Amino acid sequence: MRKALLVLSAIVLLSALAQLFFAGYFHFQNTIEAQREAGVYHAVNGQYVLRYSALLAAIVAAIARMGSRTIWLAAGIFLLTWLQLFIFIIGGMLTGSSPEFITPAGSWVVSIHPIVGVMMIFMSYWLFNRARAAALNPQPLPPKAASPDASTSPTTA
Repeated sequence: MRKALLVLSAIVLLSALAQLFFAGYFHFQNTIEAQREAGVYHAVNGQYVLRYSALLAAIVAAIARMGSRTIWLAAGIFLLTWLQLFIFIIGGMLTGSSPEFITPAGSWVVSIHPIVGVMMIFMSYWLFNRARAAALNPQPLPPKAASPDASTSPTTA
C-alpha cells in the first residue's frame, strides 16, 4: 500500500505542477473563445484529477497506516481544491463579479486563487517526500501488546 501511496502522491504532485502550465496556457490566448477552450484543461485537472487523486491518496495513506499527519496532508490538498472553487463562487457572490463584468473587489478576492495553488504545490511535494520515504524505508509496524492470558501467568505446581 505504501508503493500505491507513492504512485498516487506522484500523480498529485504532477497534477499540481500541471496546473501552473494550464493556467499560463489559458492566460496567454489571443481570443476569448481560445481562453475558454484552454481554461477547460485547467478546470478539469484541478476539479477532477487533482481533487480525487488527493482523496484517494488520503484513503490509501489511512489504509497503509502512514500516520495522521500524512493522512491530513493528503486530505488538506483535497480540501484546498474545494476552497479553490469556492473562491470563485463566493468572490462572485460577494462582489457582484462575473466573467463578463469583473469588479476591482472581485479581482482582489480571486487573487487568493494562485496563492492557494502554490500552497497545494508545496503540500503535494511534502506528501510525495513522505510517501517516498515510507516506500523506500519501510518501518515494521510495532508489535501488538501482549494480551494477558494464561500462558503468561506463572504456573503453580
